[in-house]
Amino acid sequence: ERLDNLAELKQSVFDYETSCGEESLLEHYLAHIALYSGNDRQEKGDRVRLMTVHAAKGLEFPYVFLCGLNEGVFPSQKTNTLERMEEERRLAFVAMTRAEKQLFLTEAEGHHFDSSPRYPSRFLLDIDPSLLHFTHPPQESLMKEAQAYFQRSEQVWQQQAEIDCLTVGQRVRHKVLGSGIIVDIDRDKLAYVIRFDELSTVRTISFRIQLTLIE
Repeated sequence: ERLDNLAELKQSVFDYETSCGEESLLEHYLAHIALYSGNDRQEKGDRVRLMTVHAAKGLEFPYVFLCGLNEGVFPSQKTNTLERMEEERRLAFVAMTRAEKQLFLTEAEGHHFDSSPRYPSRFLLDIDPSLLHFTHPPQESLMKEAQAYFQRSEQVWQQQAEIDCLTVGQRVRHKVLGSGIIVDIDRDKLAYVIRFDELSTVRTISFRIQLTLIE
């Protein structure tokens, strides 16, 4: 009987990790079994497992529904550099390759709260069109607008990457504020944090402002 109990515990842990992903922790499992009842084992039938893409790593399912494939959602609106976009693209690849038989991709049309158009995710355009079957094919004009938007954003990021060539610790000269040293780089704001020799507080200077490197 004791061996049976241990086997049941092992199977319970295995079932939980399979359901919730390999990133689940022991405290999550303990919280789960605290509310567990014998009746739960009797339930049968098909179920939908709702999880994040990170939690799905290492798992596979016959059918996968990937929701929210819109610009600003997936990829996130916080994605503002080429490096971050590649991270989001790798995550999208992980999500799409969880499907064994069929993959369903959803996106929402319409407009955002600021009246700007809601574009499909650029990750949809990365897929060979022959592999996609649309329930409602997107309007050609919308797709052209979306492609133009993607190209503009990537051009801006490329320019920012070229401008962002200075590093922490280098001394620079500003036309008005004088000489100073870079103490930090704020990549979210696309700016350098500089402590100028003649100022008592640090200043945030945009990448767009021309700075001269002091050798």
